Amino acid sequence: MAKVLIPFTDPESAERAVRRLLDEPRSPALEVELLAVVEPLTPGKVGIFLSPQRADALSRAAAARWIAQIGALLDAASVSHRAEIAIGRAADLIDAALHRADIDRVLLPAAAPHWWSAATAGWQSARLTRATHHPVTVVP
Repeated sequence: MAKVLIPFTDPESAERAVRRLLDEPRSPALEVELLAVVEPLTPGKVGIFLSPQRADALSRAAAARWIAQIGALLDAASVSHRAEIAIGRAADLIDAALHRADIDRVLLPAAAPHWWSAATAGWQSARLTRATHHPVTVVP
């Protein structure tokens, strides 16, 4: 079974990656893992006041909506999939996911997400894609 990981921080990038995958010839044994990565809203980042528990709950709810949207595309194409929500610093969580041994391939959206600054985008891209044991396809 070919297992493809699609880590994402927004539904638009996930949809781009899934559509790219669905455009490719595929095996009936294909399995997709969606990894929705969310940094919770916290006081200091924005002008709001939320408890850590409420920020976590709101982040998980948003990610669940993203997964439902993207999962529907995979369901319509009869592609087996599962999903996970990861809360925390996106760069660290995606970096860890890229190094998982149970993944055969990664589709990584190319658009610089909010956690990449213009000054560090090249360095972050190289950092996130080096030293993996499987192909990483950057999806424009």
